[in-house]
Amino acid sequence: MVPLAALWLPILLSAVIVFVASSIMHMLLPYHRSDYHQLPDEDKVVAGLRAAALKRGL
Repeated sequence: MVPLAALWLPILLSAVIVFVASSIMHMLLPYHRSDYHQLPDEDKVVAGLRAAALKRGL
């Protein structure tokens, strides 16, 4: 049986590799490109938001 202390480095290394690989896959593969669509009459919506003079972040 392998002691847990000897497994910390492989555990952390595999966690980092999985995180980086999943981040790259999420950014490069086109799975979620169809999730974002333009609003109907987007020009009117943007004009209304500009007329409200909202501050950044609202």
